[in-house]
Amino acid sequence: MMNATNIIQFNTTEDKNVWNCMTTFLTRTSQNSENTRKTYERAIRDFFLVMRNKELEGLVESDLIFTKSQIETYQVRLKEEFKGTTVNNRMSALKRVYRKLEDYGFDVKSSWFELDRYSEHEKESYDPMTYDEVMETLKIIKNTRKGEEKSLFIELAFTTAFRKESLRNVRMKDFRQYKDEWVIEILGKGNKKDTKKVSDDLYNRIFEFVKTENKTQEDKIFSLTNKTINGMMRYIRENIDFGEKKVTFHSFKKASIEEVALRTGYDLKAMQAQGNHASINTTLDYYMANKKIDDMTVVDINYVPPVEKFEDMSKEELVSMLMNAPRDIQVKLLKQEGIK
Repeated sequence: MMNATNIIQFNTTEDKNVWNCMTTFLTRTSQNSENTRKTYERAIRDFFLVMRNKELEGLVESDLIFTKSQIETYQVRLKEEFKGTTVNNRMSALKRVYRKLEDYGFDVKSSWFELDRYSEHEKESYDPMTYDEVMETLKIIKNTRKGEEKSLFIELAFTTAFRKESLRNVRMKDFRQYKDEWVIEILGKGNKKDTKKVSDDLYNRIFEFVKTENKTQEDKIFSLTNKTINGMMRYIRENIDFGEKKVTFHSFKKASIEEVALRTGYDLKAMQAQGNHASINTTLDYYMANKKIDDMTVVDINYVPPVEKFEDMSKEELVSMLMNAPRDIQVKLLKQEGIK
């Protein structure tokens, strides 16, 4: 139990520093809801990493000062990556912590965060990358600064369908072996456990990277900030023609789910598990209901495929046709023959 001496010490002027006050605010928040505390801390940390390139533990009072236009610019940048609901929640969290900082005596104003809210009646409109686009992304990213780290980050995103924040917090201790295979287990959105298999090749390359960086089992594998990741995505969009598709980091998650769909013949349960969706309706809404006209087939009751044409083709022509067929056709044919 806290005694009077501790209370007096806490209220001394020298204890009025940013990290102490942030900790008090977050601890008080966690007493009502641990999930809310985590949401607030993520919003606050991301804000200062982008705006000051600093962790909370290293902030000084002058780092807290912003103009309203700077805050609005940050809000606009968030909207380039997240839904309106997420942006509104993050800005509300920042406003609340600044209101508390005002109470603690810092020269700040929570009114800086009183901005027009975004509409929350919208659905995610991010498009998945194709397998070939993911491979092209890895190719061009390897030649940039921190190329190896970025490419491993992207490859793990495609393999696991983990969200960006989950990937940024991954540690080597999150990997374990299960029946001679590597799996990685994290807490995903809503503190829901998410477990995915990882190939030996990818695990070994991540292990070697961690060893080269002199990191421990407890250290975060990746040191990429949100600012670096956002810059990486801009570079990708500038150097790959995605047509009219809206591509963000979330596109890797969607690409991962579509890859599972391809390999399982659109097994909805497998797709749901890959996306770690609580409801199958999420899988149906985002990955089945939004098929484009280009993906549709004309249903003609009179159509009979002219399979007899295959008999007129040489072995070389058949092999050439199969080698150049779309990837989904190749996967389906190999699966039909029991070849993985």
